[in-house]
Amino acid sequence: MAAVVIASSLLAASAFAQRPPPEPEPLPVGLSSRQVAVTSDYRGEQITVFGVNPPANRGGDIVIVMRGPDRPVTLMRKRRVFGLWVNGDPVSFSAAPSFFAVYSTRPLNEIIDAAEIWRYRLNAAALPVLDGRTPADANPGDYRRALVSLRTESGLYRVNPGGVTLDDDLLFQAHFAIPATAPIGVYQSQVLVFRNGVLISRKDDEVLVDRSGFERRIYEFATQSSFLYGVVSVLLALAAGLAAAMAFRRR
Repeated sequence: MAAVVIASSLLAASAFAQRPPPEPEPLPVGLSSRQVAVTSDYRGEQITVFGVNPPANRGGDIVIVMRGPDRPVTLMRKRRVFGLWVNGDPVSFSAAPSFFAVYSTRPLNEIIDAAEIWRYRLNAAALPVLDGRTPADANPGDYRRALVSLRTESGLYRVNPGGVTLDDDLLFQAHFAIPATAPIGVYQSQVLVFRNGVLISRKDDEVLVDRSGFERRIYEFATQSSFLYGVVSVLLALAAGLAAAMAFRRR
């Protein structure tokens, strides 16, 4: 009888161990704007991500990511040649986020461990895709860190622990400032909820940053009729030069 009980317990434990983890709880999330118009007086935009933390998620930490479109980028390091500092040893990344911001209710390393930060792509250094090799005496990680450092200084990469406000463990929001230097394209918004180091809920969304009005028409003209655009540009430059010459001649 005891053997039967033990066997039944082992089978139940095995079935429990093989049971898949529960599906993440859906999140009601909103964006202050899903489309940003880039016009001649564009000075950047602030996007607010807000939502309600469901009862099943209470007691968790919220991490919100805003990521811009990937773009190729090439980095070079300075070398001393015959007493002069010159750029050399180019290293190319086929894709790297043009904008990347991670806001959270508290520091990431207090929410999840380093392996999970890397797994969920919350570390900017984990995102650039190396295209080719680095110089023999260089470490790929040095170039990754240099890219992150340069873009952090220019305001394109940000980490803000405490940037997500959570009121009464219910309402949350975060304000992302998209600088005017950030490129146009589709921006990915991602809300993650962790509890005890485990992801329990997530929500993905998009924001479109695109040209509008006269700037959009000029862009479409330049890309769709490049030859004609070049001719018009040359003619306008000649006309401006002639007008300036005539103005100075009169003086």
